[in-house]
Amino acid sequence: MPIAKLSMHLVNKIAAGEVIERPASVVKELVENALDAGASRVDVSVEDGGKQLIQVTDDGSGMGKDDAALAFEPHATSKIAAEDDLFAIGTMGFRGEALASVASISHARIRTRRPDDEGGWEVAASGETVEPPVPCAAAVGTTVTIRDLFFNTPARRKFLRTTNTEFGHVSEQIARLALPHPRVAFTLRHNNRETLNLPACDNTRRRIADLFTPDLAESLLPIVQRTGPVRVAGLLGPPSAARSSAKWQYIFLNGRYIRDRLLGHALREAFRGLLAPNRYPAVFLFLEIDPADVDVNVHPTKIEVRFRDSNRVYGEVLASLRETLQKSDLRPDVEGEFDTAARPEEPRQESLRQALADFFKSTPPPQPRLSFPEGIRRRENCGLRNADCGLEELPSLRDKLRHGDSERRYPGTLLSESQSSRSEIVSPAPQEESSEYIPTETATEDIHPDFPAIPLMQVHDSYIVAQTADGLMIVDQHALHERILYNEFHRRLTSGRLTAQRMLIPRTVQVSPAEAALLEESTELLAKLGIEVAPFGPNTWAVQQYPTVLAERGVKMDAFFRELLDALNDDETTDPERLLEAVLAMMACKAAVKAGQPLRQEEMRQLLAGLDEVDKSSACPHGRPTTLRMTLKDLHKQFQRT
Repeated sequence: MPIAKLSMHLVNKIAAGEVIERPASVVKELVENALDAGASRVDVSVEDGGKQLIQVTDDGSGMGKDDAALAFEPHATSKIAAEDDLFAIGTMGFRGEALASVASISHARIRTRRPDDEGGWEVAASGETVEPPVPCAAAVGTTVTIRDLFFNTPARRKFLRTTNTEFGHVSEQIARLALPHPRVAFTLRHNNRETLNLPACDNTRRRIADLFTPDLAESLLPIVQRTGPVRVAGLLGPPSAARSSAKWQYIFLNGRYIRDRLLGHALREAFRGLLAPNRYPAVFLFLEIDPADVDVNVHPTKIEVRFRDSNRVYGEVLASLRETLQKSDLRPDVEGEFDTAARPEEPRQESLRQALADFFKSTPPPQPRLSFPEGIRRRENCGLRNADCGLEELPSLRDKLRHGDSERRYPGTLLSESQSSRSEIVSPAPQEESSEYIPTETATEDIHPDFPAIPLMQVHDSYIVAQTADGLMIVDQHALHERILYNEFHRRLTSGRLTAQRMLIPRTVQVSPAEAALLEESTELLAKLGIEVAPFGPNTWAVQQYPTVLAERGVKMDAFFRELLDALNDDETTDPERLLEAVLAMMACKAAVKAGQPLRQEEMRQLLAGLDEVDKSSACPHGRPTTLRMTLKDLHKQFQRT
């Protein structure tokens, strides 16, 4: 094929493929232009997640006729003029290809007016066509309207996600742009409904509270500021506020959101020894560096940068983070699962809680009281008493086995779901009780034929050591129980939903607009898992139903719900089946017996019974091994026996 010069329209489409990945990419480019224009207010409106409409309005400096005529031309910009300007970029945008790329794949329109002009100018563009500017009535500033994104590139359009998913990405872009610019007011509307209103302020903590939740903002520690060639400032979450996802790590360089492996490593190194491997600290880090010492022209979306002296930047950031942690009291506060302490924003709920508490104190419990499976009882040596849970004394496991309890064969009954006498519970379908009689003296032996009637040993309250016919076995109690529960949850979902407990008073949770969109999209999935949520006000959702197995294990609702949102927001689990598996694995992990929890002989044997009855019992849902086997031959070899 002979070499030919590409048409400008094709060049713009190629550039669009690099810069415009989804509607959120358009929002990013347009808002960056508004900030570069000196706007003090930016209003963003989208429809259908941005696929049908994106409109960004600002009160910045605006454009005259000549500038408006060049706005959609490729590589036309007012932000750089000479080669040297590339090595000292001080604006959010500079390439001059964003508007041209957007116009090549959409129907675009600009209305703009400068403060000193009597009227404004309008320019329309669509695909290859750019109309000349015409006079129009316009407010001071600029309004850019983009309709039917990817209308002429259907291959790209079909790869877009659902409306709520795309809107979640738009919300995330607004967060990345609003955090380093607290003095700029932002609003976000979706399908003519306001989802975000961020008033201008001069406090980063206030912006975080308005954008996310006040609880998160209050928990953050001020980062020890360092001045010099690298200026470091920001807010850092303590280890107790760590999340299950790294999405809460916001790093900004000269007001621009970036991702950098070097800075990510500095953050992990600062928290080394303070966090579990699968936990991530929340951080809002703001760096200021001389633009001449950093190259922001590495990636088309300007999300990656290259430092002239990367070692110095790494050292300054690490020193600042470590000093912050060393000077702070990192001991977490003790909180109850259903904390009834009054919250400033919930006076009515607090009064209802108090009225219900007084009622239950003055009213004797109904007789006879409901009984519960042995496994859900909180034992004294676990730090919890039955009285704390509102449960009466429970029957022993041996009694359950003797009477042929239908759940005997499934070790998930260590934490089986049950009925509570003081909460409305959606009960599972009744099961026919077995009349089989199991003698007391053989009950523990029949649980697993491979293990002789020799007492099991628990090592460090975490590992179970059992003698087998040809050697011994070491079991990770948490990993095995996690696998058992995970399989049990899957089994129950095939026939319906997980058993759930309805809250007497719904628990409110503050969420961001992106998280609200995720919840709205996932209500059906959550209902299958026994979680019922509903909007309860601006940026607030109410948890009205909670999985019984989690409530009975004392799993903190706020912490669980926050990790649930992180799982829903994980880009790698957008497939419904993978998302369901991820949430079930998280629930099983939360509900399983923990490392460090002592178990009785009956409980250990009941747990080991799952080795043969559960599929894939060799590994937990996260892939960690559950058992290690060692034969007599291996032991003889280790002790040099012939």
